[in-house]
Amino acid sequence: MEPPISLAIETSCRTGGVALGRGDELIGAIDFDASCRHAVQLVPRLAELLDSASLRPADVDELYVSSGPGSFTGLRVGLTVARTMGQMLSSLRCLSVPTPRAVALRSADLTWESLAVVLDGRDARVYVSMFARAAGLIVPQGRPRLVDTAEFLAGLRRPITLTGEGLAYHDLAGEGISIAPQELHFPTAQAVWHAGRQMARDGDEKYTDYSKLTPIYARQPEVLRLEDQSIAQP
Repeated sequence: MEPPISLAIETSCRTGGVALGRGDELIGAIDFDASCRHAVQLVPRLAELLDSASLRPADVDELYVSSGPGSFTGLRVGLTVARTMGQMLSSLRCLSVPTPRAVALRSADLTWESLAVVLDGRDARVYVSMFARAAGLIVPQGRPRLVDTAEFLAGLRRPITLTGEGLAYHDLAGEGISIAPQELHFPTAQAVWHAGRQMARDGDEKYTDYSKLTPIYARQPEVLRLEDQSIAQP
């Protein structure tokens, strides 16, 4: 049996990207500075990446898409492309990759006992995903949570290493807390691909029907929050 061809899509932050793999080998990747223009960049970069490996969309067996939390617009673009591919290619298996999982993998070469990926939750809150090492893999610990920053710091079991884009908005320095290098705070398409491959090896239950690919939000999008407020007003 030929090893599966897999694509990864990352559009959860300003720097987007696509990655391509064959079996457990990453064979190509393209990063791009989307600057809020993921829709303009994504499809041409996907076509370019496949063409560089002499592949067609129909050759792709698996698609791993970063599902957030992250940029509201960017996530919708990436997931829309993934859903479209899933609709067009009946044999395509889709997998939703939580963005913090991809961010965590970028700290694989650092020395740490416990790792927290911290995203901004606004209103003095953070969206936190915890990770640990198990059998040589980086695996999630518990469910992500949206928590007040002060409460998060008070409840931390130390020593711990922090990473994630939320560190740019919250001062979380303290005794027993290490901060990962800034360049590791953001996801990449390569990291999404590696996270997707790890999840795929965990079993078929990780795959998602293309019609059920939806974004994960750290908080309710502003447009929906304002809509709810207007409905609640007498």
